[in-house]
Amino acid sequence: MQQKNQQQENHLPEITRLLSMYHALSLPQLGRLYPELTEGKLLRLLGRLEKTGRLALLPERGLVLYSKDCIPSPSTLAAFWVLLDFREDITFHTASDFPVALTFYTQSDAYDVIHIPEEKEMLMNNALSAYKEDAPRRIAIVDHAGQIPLLAIPGTAAFCTVTPDGKVQYYRKQGVTDT
Repeated sequence: MQQKNQQQENHLPEITRLLSMYHALSLPQLGRLYPELTEGKLLRLLGRLEKTGRLALLPERGLVLYSKDCIPSPSTLAAFWVLLDFREDITFHTASDFPVALTFYTQSDAYDVIHIPEEKEMLMNNALSAYKEDAPRRIAIVDHAGQIPLLAIPGTAAFCTVTPDGKVQYYRKQGVTDT
């Protein structure tokens, strides 16, 4: 029992570090990241961090914030769901600056995850048109699949849509992928 509690305690610095990078994550995202923790145990750990002022817990909205002043970014929240799909293969990940929401590395590749809001296709095409051969591959999150034909972004490995509850559907220009 003592060892199990110690393992749970070991998650505290990691959760704090994640929130310092991403500023806001959803409770279901943290639950998926730490499947060994029941929802109750996760909430107790988060509650301890909140009491010490290391995060702000908003259970009514299903969010955990780095501080109560943080404003959750829909792009980052969606990109983190994509990150979780690759969780087993990831060697490193970090938040990025616009237009990239986050970057992650696997043993064999690097990926930039980009969110392209509806009606921002032309802006993002222009912003992302300069692609270097050694740059990370891109995973583009779109608000709906109808945006995909409007996009011409070099280096895009896949397009996807992400529901608020974390269901990720991947596409290529020709159709849905099995990823």
